[in-house]
Amino acid sequence: MPVARFPEVLADLRTKILDGTYSAGEPLPHTEELLQAYSVGRYVITSAMRELKAEGLIRRVANKGMIVQGPAVIIEIAMAIDQRDEPAAWAAACRRAGTTGHLTAHRTRDEAAAEDVAQGLHLDPGSPVVIWELHGDIGGQLVCLDQMHVSGERHKADAFEVERSSGVVELRTRIRLAGPEEAKKFRVSRGSPLLDLTRITYDHADQPLQLLRRLVNPQRVHIADQRLPLTSP
Repeated sequence: MPVARFPEVLADLRTKILDGTYSAGEPLPHTEELLQAYSVGRYVITSAMRELKAEGLIRRVANKGMIVQGPAVIIEIAMAIDQRDEPAAWAAACRRAGTTGHLTAHRTRDEAAAEDVAQGLHLDPGSPVVIWELHGDIGGQLVCLDQMHVSGERHKADAFEVERSSGVVELRTRIRLAGPEEAKKFRVSRGSPLLDLTRITYDHADQPLQLLRRLVNPQRVHIADQRLPLTSP
């Protein structure tokens, strides 16, 4: 099998690990067995092992070979939830899954609104917005990257600190492939699918209140698509 079939071999091995064909705690077949099974060159198998190890699906154990790791813990998180409740909701979802996790703010910045953000918030292109960046982890591993956008004018208003959503939520979802930097951050292979969500919440006057861009590893986080009413942690 030529090197061009590397993605096929990697995908097949990943699937067999995730569906339990290769059991957690047990070694993968020896390299020689995999060479024969896939009819490929050694480079394809060693490259696939390197990618699976980077994804945390296998680990090398002396005198035993590549051992399959236990399945990743998956949490279920609702998107229709007030922004100020989300850290508690994230922690609660992790506890329900038997693990620990956090949704924490990393930095805040001001910048001009990109076209899609301006459109979602009913602003003129280039209008000032405030952006909060948050990271969601499960057991210390990054699985979620958030960018919360708010109009700069609304953020300056005194009412913003007490204003809450009306409960109306618009959710847009798409799947896209991880680029090099995203793959490194999420510890997945380049080209692995990521869930890209845009959530817009509205105030009681039906005006956009906040726009959230959330990028998650769907192998670790399940999104509960709940629009009404707002949920609690």
